[in-house]
Amino acid sequence: HQVRIDRDAAAAEDETVLLPLMLDTARDPVAFLTGAILALRAEAEALAAGKATLWLVARCGKVNGKADGGRGLAEALAAAARTLANEYSGIALRFATLAPALPDEAAAAALAGLIGSATAAGAAETEFEIDRDGVFVGRVEPARPAPQEAGAEDRAARLALSAPGSLGRIGWVAAERRAPGPDEIEIEVAASGLNFRDVMFSLGLLPDDYLEDGFAGPTLGFECAGTVRRVGAAVTGLKEGDRVMGFAPAAFATHVTVPAQVAMPVPEGIDLAAAATMPVAFITAWYALVHQARLGRGETVLIHGAAGGVGLAALQIAKLRGATVVATAGNEDKRALAQLLGADLVLDSRSLAFADEIRWKLGGVDVVLNSLSGDAMRRSLRALKPFGRFVELGKRDFVADTAVGLRAFARNVSYFGVDADQLLNAQPGLTKRLLRELDRLFAQRRLTPLPHRVFPADQAEDAFRLMQGAGHIGKIVVTPPREIPAAPAVEARFEAQGTGFHLVTGGTGGFGFATALWLAEHGAKTIVVASRRGTLGPAEKAEAERLAQRGVTLAAERLDVTDRAACEKLLAALERRHGPLRGIIHAAMVLDDGLLRDLDAARIERVLAPKIKGAIHLDLVSRTRAPDYFVLFSSATTLIGNPGQANYVAANAYLEALARTRLAQGLPALAVSWGAIADAGVLARDAAKGDALKRRIGRSSLKAAEALEQLGRLLARPAATPQEAAVACARIDWQAATRELPILATPRLAGMADGRRAETAEAEIDLAAMIAGRSDAEAQAIVTETMLGEIGRILRMPPADIDPDRAFAELGMDSLMGLELDAAMQGRYGIDLPFLSIGAGLTLNELSGRIVARLRGGAPAAAPEAAPPAEATQLLAKHLETDLEEDTAVLVREAVRDRAKTTRRVLG
Repeated sequence: HQVRIDRDAAAAEDETVLLPLMLDTARDPVAFLTGAILALRAEAEALAAGKATLWLVARCGKVNGKADGGRGLAEALAAAARTLANEYSGIALRFATLAPALPDEAAAAALAGLIGSATAAGAAETEFEIDRDGVFVGRVEPARPAPQEAGAEDRAARLALSAPGSLGRIGWVAAERRAPGPDEIEIEVAASGLNFRDVMFSLGLLPDDYLEDGFAGPTLGFECAGTVRRVGAAVTGLKEGDRVMGFAPAAFATHVTVPAQVAMPVPEGIDLAAAATMPVAFITAWYALVHQARLGRGETVLIHGAAGGVGLAALQIAKLRGATVVATAGNEDKRALAQLLGADLVLDSRSLAFADEIRWKLGGVDVVLNSLSGDAMRRSLRALKPFGRFVELGKRDFVADTAVGLRAFARNVSYFGVDADQLLNAQPGLTKRLLRELDRLFAQRRLTPLPHRVFPADQAEDAFRLMQGAGHIGKIVVTPPREIPAAPAVEARFEAQGTGFHLVTGGTGGFGFATALWLAEHGAKTIVVASRRGTLGPAEKAEAERLAQRGVTLAAERLDVTDRAACEKLLAALERRHGPLRGIIHAAMVLDDGLLRDLDAARIERVLAPKIKGAIHLDLVSRTRAPDYFVLFSSATTLIGNPGQANYVAANAYLEALARTRLAQGLPALAVSWGAIADAGVLARDAAKGDALKRRIGRSSLKAAEALEQLGRLLARPAATPQEAAVACARIDWQAATRELPILATPRLAGMADGRRAETAEAEIDLAAMIAGRSDAEAQAIVTETMLGEIGRILRMPPADIDPDRAFAELGMDSLMGLELDAAMQGRYGIDLPFLSIGAGLTLNELSGRIVARLRGGAPAAAPEAAPPAEATQLLAKHLETDLEEDTAVLVREAVRDRAKTTRRVLG
């Protein structure tokens, strides 16, 4: 049953092998697919010793959405073949399906012609469908945009990050306006304050656990000012039309809806752009100096980073409290500003001599407001007088778990850690009291707005880059766009469906249970979660009891979805108890990962059965019941042929084909291929699986709430064609993933290689091949010219204006820009840069020479860890005083170390 075509019998690597498979739709699909996958594996093992081309040929149904019973089998085999192509890199795999209506002679002629043309063309395509109309190839495309139905008055926009790792990936997108709850207000934003936290988040340098405990969460923007447009029923003290300033997640937006208690009136005479500079800086400084440190009249306070947002606010508050202020700043201009605004003694934060000078001139200080780290932090602690108070705003020493000796505390010294983002989230009562105190002082003009620079919406990236380069004093403010894109479609709601029940298979835990809770939050009154065990764990039981208090029934039932009779019996019983079936979500799954060479029939069937048989049985028993929706949970691994999951990707591909078949037959259907979901399901329980998947498709996972929000939008906007019945919802860095999974370089996925931005849509370039056969001087010139283009993009200047013989620091490159350059060079050229040396006087020409030596097998450049601590400190120093979250820049060094320990940084 194999046909071998040898172009050159003497060369094994030129062998082409055909493996034909007749798709037997009369057989049990799980048994058929198990046998076919094992046959495919056996052929791959036989060819693994040399390079060969393996054609898997299957008799299948019609293309263009006209599916028959063989479509699911064909797509499952194609997905398994993608995994094989990734696991057996020496085999060039091609997959072709033949329509059953084609006569044997016509099919053979078409296939022979295809093989010949594919060989002549270099075989860029890997998957084909052949029928009477010709040869077709598949393409994965971006989902169609939501219809623009909302009126202009209902539209909103927000600044979003398409993928962490580059400031070039921020942009304004359509958003939904949310009506305020009883205790909330909606603000039409006039201006938003930029904090260094936003820059760090955009560059992918803030881990999830750094963000998840805060008020703002993983969003861009934390503070804004604007006009109240809508007010909740229980809100007092604020009304429509009031000018306010305050805090908001995703504050870079045209509209935000927030609790009324985190907003304050803007005093008369202060414009809204100036007001946007005040919330974060002043609540941080007030909480730190007044509430925690109890700074009093006549005391002395040391304020590090006094020219940044928090530093300038702290200087005002300290003078208001009658304290003597010692300020530090990193350059002469910033020190001059601090002195102009009232600092009594101004010192250089870049020199550790500040502590000795304080002790010599003042004998010590009563309070330290710290944003420095390491030795500078320890010296600041030793500068305290007895009964002094040390307030830490920085993050680096917390993240690094830095040891601090206890000797200083023997003198009744106190230590406080401060984070305004966590304060707002964890202490709403205290937050309300602090804001009342600040509101009074703002109204009396005893505290005033900070120096600032305003950027319009279309220059948001410029604003981020200015802060990245520490080129500002005070605050940076961004105004939202005037032209607002249409809002996306609203999410599905289930209140109007009346009686009946919703069934979620695999719903007693993980992402399935999260889906059940989502149904309840969106109006479903009766949800049945079913699984083999049929019971809820303690946490799930508590959630079910909470829903019961709201009149929602969430019941667990035992069900083996591989048993059709059991499915029919359960549905009949549930109909008698709860009324008609309203919808089905098939989330049941089993994982048994392993390379193809290690899988046996039992392990393959164990994964295929609950997915495939479950979907088939639910499809059959629901056809006479006409549910409003029929959803199958698939995985983005189907798109990429994830190594180690051939059984899983085959099962999910079958589900996607079933969804297209149902929709072609006029039945509701949606298959969603989820990416990595961080906080629910198997990846939340198994860190190793999550890390492996993130390495291949991106480090930025979806949260369950984000995923289900997308599900709601998909259900609210049903698929218009069978092709749209299967949708992937995942954060994937296609360029970075291609280095891990070569099959992604094929034309089938070319349209998904981050085509939203040309800068990331280019294919990886082989620099080693470009310099092959060149002299060292010519090779170095090629590398230098290549990097000039990247540096010009980051510095936003023409490459011709960049002198490759000037040190990176003189060009304006700092450690954060070096990190962005490293990400770009990895993504486009597959090269890791030793970019910590950028701050050690290295020039572009010198770095190019090192890269050439590395590409040609010479001594590699020093790894980032080898850089001396002083060098890293120097690179990070100027970012330690830039803004509220300025000190988070110290996380850069930890990110650099992480990068040196991994093969590549893949961001979602």
